[in-house]
Amino acid sequence: MTSTTSTPSGTVHPWFRDGDRPDPASLRRLSAAETYELLHRQLAGLSVPLEGPLPAQPFVLPRRSYEELFTVARTLLALVRRAVLALDGGWPGRVEALGADPDDYPLLSGQDNTETAYCSMMARPDIVIGENGPQLLEFNVSGTFGGPNETHGLTEVWRHTHRETLFGHDPLAARVEAFEDVCASRGLPRAVAIVGSIGDLLDTADTRFQERELAQFRRRGFTADFFEPDRLTEALGRPGSLRYPLGLRNFAPADWTERGISLEPVRDAQRSGMLLLPPQSSGLLANKKALALVSEGRPWMTRAERALADRHLPWTRLTIPGRTRWHGLEHELPGLILAEPERFVLKKAIGMMGREVLVGRHAEPEDWRTAVDAAFATGHSIVQEYVEPAVCPIELTDGTSTFTAQVAPVLSPMLFGDRPGGCMARYYAAPNPEAAGVVSVSAFGASENAVLTWN
Repeated sequence: MTSTTSTPSGTVHPWFRDGDRPDPASLRRLSAAETYELLHRQLAGLSVPLEGPLPAQPFVLPRRSYEELFTVARTLLALVRRAVLALDGGWPGRVEALGADPDDYPLLSGQDNTETAYCSMMARPDIVIGENGPQLLEFNVSGTFGGPNETHGLTEVWRHTHRETLFGHDPLAARVEAFEDVCASRGLPRAVAIVGSIGDLLDTADTRFQERELAQFRRRGFTADFFEPDRLTEALGRPGSLRYPLGLRNFAPADWTERGISLEPVRDAQRSGMLLLPPQSSGLLANKKALALVSEGRPWMTRAERALADRHLPWTRLTIPGRTRWHGLEHELPGLILAEPERFVLKKAIGMMGREVLVGRHAEPEDWRTAVDAAFATGHSIVQEYVEPAVCPIELTDGTSTFTAQVAPVLSPMLFGDRPGGCMARYYAAPNPEAAGVVSVSAFGASENAVLTWN
C-alpha cells in the first residue's frame, strides 16, 4: 500500500470541489465521540489504523471526478495488459521478458488461455491528483491488495454518520459479481473456496472480515467457505467432482514461502481442476516495467491511447542506459536522473509496502547516486517523474472534537472484472518526515478512508 507524496501545500485543486454541494461536515449527524466509537467498533480487525486522529467524514468527490478515477484505471489497465500480452513466449516467456524470477511464479497454471482471460480480473491502481488531474503511479493486480474490506467497512460507517446518502461502489459485492460472470461464462456451479491463512492477519485482528466476505458470496447464492492450506484438500471433495470449482486466492505465494507454508495443497487443487482466481499471471501486470512500456509507447497504440497515457501516466522509463526523450529534449537517461533528483522517483519493478522506493527530493545526494547506479547496473527498476500531489481538506476527530486538515491523498479505485469496486484513500493526517515521501500504512502509519460521491 504505497505511493509517494510530499508535505501538503497549496490550494485545493478544483478536481476535488463541487460548488453546488454542501460541506460534508455539515451533514454529519453524530458527535465526534459517537463517530470515533463507531469507527473503532466497526473497523476492529481490519488494517485501518485506529490510533491518533481518525477521519470524521469520507472523502467526497464530485460525481465527474469519482467516475473519472475508474475510467482512467480501466483504460490504463487495458493498455498494461495488452503490453504484457504482446511479449513473446507465453506466460513463462513474459516472466523472463520482464526480468522476473520464474521461481516467484510457482502457481502459473500452464493453462495460458485461462491465465490470459483472468490476469486483469482484480486491480487497484494508486493515483494522485496532479496539475492536470489523475496521475496513475502504479498498479496492484492480484487478489491480495488491501482495500476491499476496509473500503466496505468505512462506507458502512459513513452511511450511519451522515444525513444525506452518499454513493460508493461496494468492493465486496463487485468481486462477487466478477465471480458470477466466471460461473456464467464457464458453466460452473456457484461454489467458491476462499483460500488464505489466519497468519496473514494483523496481531490485533479478528476474523470478522472473513465472515463478511463469505456472507457476500452466500447472499448471492454461492456455496462458500474459507480454507487454510492444510484444509484445502477438503475443498476437492474426493472421490467425485470438485466441491469448489472456483478458488479466490487471498494470499501471496511469496508470503507463504517465506513463512514455510507449503504451496503443494494449492497445486494439488489446481491439478484437480480448481480455477484459482486471480491467476498468478496477474502479478506481471503489477510489474512496474509494464507501466514503463506503456509510458514509452508501443507500436500498436493509437494516437488516442498515447494521448491518454501521456495525460494520466507520469513519464516512466526502464533503468537501462541509453538516450531518451524527456520534455521535448534528448537526454542520456542515467545522467538526467542524477542531475535532477528532485524530479524523479526510483522504484523496484517488483515491490510493495514502500520497499525499494526512493524519492529523489527526499534522498541524500550520496544515497541517490548509489541507488541510481545500482538501478542501472541491474535493470530491475523503473524511474518515474515525480508528481506534486494536490491537496484537499478532510475533517478529523480525536474522539472529543473535530478539526480540518489539508492532506494529499493517494486514491485507489478498485476494479473487479472491469467493473467499479469502490475507492479507498491513504494520507497523512500530519506531515511525516520519516516517510520520506512514501505513503505507506504498514511502514509509516498512513491513515485510510473511503472515497465516496454524491447520489
